[in-house]
Amino acid sequence: MVRQMADGQADQGLRRMSPRNAGARRSPMAAPAAAAPAQATQRRTMQGDDLLRLVWIADPQISPDGSRVAFTRVAVDPATDGYRTSLWLVETTRDAPRTARALTFGAGDSQPRWSPDGARLAFVRSSAPKEPGQLFVLPMTGGDAMPVCDLAKGVSEPAWSPDGTRIAFLSGTQPTDDPKQEKPKNEPARVVTQPVFRENGEGFKDFEHLPQVWVVAAAGGTPRRLTRGPYAVHDARWSRDGRSILFLCDRRPEPWFGRDESVIYAVSPDLAEPTDGPRLETVVHIEGYLGAFTEHADGRIAAIGYPTPEPARTYYLPRLLLTDGPWPRTTARDLSAGCQDDIGGAISSDQHPPRGGGRTPLAFRDDGQAVRVALSRHGAAMLASFEAAGGAATMLTPADRDLIAGTASADGRRWALTLGSPTRPGDLYLFDAGDGSLRPLHAPNEALFAEVALGEVEMFWTPSFDGQRVQGWLVTPPDFDPQQRYPMVLEIHGGPHTAYGWGFFHEFHTLAAAGYVVLYTNPRGSTSYGSDFANVIQYRYPGDDAKDLMAVVDEILKRGFVDQGRLGVTGGSGGGLLTNWLITQTDRFAAAVTQRCVADWASMYYSTDFAMFTPFWFRKPPFEDPAEYQDLSPVALASRITTPLMVIHSEEDWRTPIAQGEAMFRALKQQHKPVVMVRFPGESHELSRSGAPSRRVQNQKHIRTWFDRWLMGKPAPEYDAG
Repeated sequence: MVRQMADGQADQGLRRMSPRNAGARRSPMAAPAAAAPAQATQRRTMQGDDLLRLVWIADPQISPDGSRVAFTRVAVDPATDGYRTSLWLVETTRDAPRTARALTFGAGDSQPRWSPDGARLAFVRSSAPKEPGQLFVLPMTGGDAMPVCDLAKGVSEPAWSPDGTRIAFLSGTQPTDDPKQEKPKNEPARVVTQPVFRENGEGFKDFEHLPQVWVVAAAGGTPRRLTRGPYAVHDARWSRDGRSILFLCDRRPEPWFGRDESVIYAVSPDLAEPTDGPRLETVVHIEGYLGAFTEHADGRIAAIGYPTPEPARTYYLPRLLLTDGPWPRTTARDLSAGCQDDIGGAISSDQHPPRGGGRTPLAFRDDGQAVRVALSRHGAAMLASFEAAGGAATMLTPADRDLIAGTASADGRRWALTLGSPTRPGDLYLFDAGDGSLRPLHAPNEALFAEVALGEVEMFWTPSFDGQRVQGWLVTPPDFDPQQRYPMVLEIHGGPHTAYGWGFFHEFHTLAAAGYVVLYTNPRGSTSYGSDFANVIQYRYPGDDAKDLMAVVDEILKRGFVDQGRLGVTGGSGGGLLTNWLITQTDRFAAAVTQRCVADWASMYYSTDFAMFTPFWFRKPPFEDPAEYQDLSPVALASRITTPLMVIHSEEDWRTPIAQGEAMFRALKQQHKPVVMVRFPGESHELSRSGAPSRRVQNQKHIRTWFDRWLMGKPAPEYDAG
């Protein structure tokens, strides 16, 4: 059950809302309420290994006529301790059963894409977890999927030509690649010339095999490469007239230390030889970044992006941009001017699909006079509509949900959307923009959630230390009794420019099931509250965001059901930074778990997989002003720490490299303070979201056991020093 406090009541402080209260809203698509305490005894509580039973809906693709939805079904594969991805189909007609059926039975099928007539489905198939995916086409009238091409580095992002005769895709394959060539037993030395040479989740960057645009006949044949050069291409798709393939890339020779930038280019699909620039046409270029885009039949382009003017900001609010006419020779205007929502914005969750992905919802209305797009506002992700003539956005889906991915039918009326909530990880819905109806199509986890009693989730607003309103959520144990006193865990999101909200967190529910009240909130720096709220922490991170966190903790303590002597804190990435920082500022937490943290900003500057520190995060580099970095580095204040600390870090984390966690561990060990480090081999920064299933379960177990040790008084001999 989800309860929330209406905005008009926010300044009255924190108080518990019941579903009967006038301030509580129920969405017509609300998930089934959790059982009341009397019923909770009839159902078990959620456990860490329930993650192994979860099924995720990824990359929903609605057919051109809107009658069917193909999607990637993601499930845990116990045999490989990985994930199986297969293609499934569900009908959208009202009299169709709410059951999905399998289209393919491979373990690595993904990226379904409908042909313009809806008769075929292109997709990418990988025969083994480490093997590159290849392009296949499946006839929807029956028969086996047919291979289209086989390239050494595989393919991604297939896109049909408007006439259905050709397919464009991306591949990093080079003509000299020999797929049969064996790898040397010992890798040779790497010569590094770029300042960023590793990428989280990918390892060392292969600058010789960056993705480029290719095209091949849909019936099969020899594929042709259309672009080349020392830059990566993204999001290739055909122009509406079929004469060009549009794509995104940043072709600057030295992009590392500057602002974000990308351009929409066009290339002819008929080139005999690949081009590195002379035969590319600029479609949309702004002084800034462009992301997801779509083209109307009249040649206008709608895109999500943001200009990057002076002065530098840590966060540029994503905008909905619309060109004033057919490309080329067109300019883009901000269709979302005056709107402080994050266009294309997403909400954090540890249960978004770990494989398969999905597209940010973006499409024109059929008449071209409106653009529908995802946005985030106050911890929710929604589908909204912007009129081309201007004006405020119209929200199309409920404001208490997490819109994960979606696509529109050819006429822009019907949408296949995956929507999550605090009590469900993500179900498939059909949204009809004509009548505004939202109808469930497929809920793959119904059986699991029928077994489980979840704790109640409450949304609230409260004033912070200086009166700034801050939004938060509270999860209570399934058998919660407000007359009892519970330990509480504060969860802190990373980013810092992201947001908690109306998404599902398995970790939060397993902690609540173990008897903890779980608090999560969006302090200053979070997204979905406008540009000023996000940017106020520039050059002060950590700073007032940490004060927001403690102010919300204090408000919850006023309710009387939390034991102030049994407070825990945890967070990952930027949340790990703030966890580290808080325990240098206060001894009020009886235990802390810092995950994939930042401890030393100077070290982070020199080793992370991005280089945009100055002038965005810091005014100068650390070799010019080391004090600026040290003043905001928790490890420099490690002598203040008295809170028992668990450090969790992945050994192949290139976003916040493991030396960050090692610094906290070593600093506390040298002082003989209670600290333990948990290291995950073979995992990246994404451990808790898409790591190996068994390790994700282990990760949650370590977090819970550490808090049990210090907040519940349960023995944990595995953490005792030898």
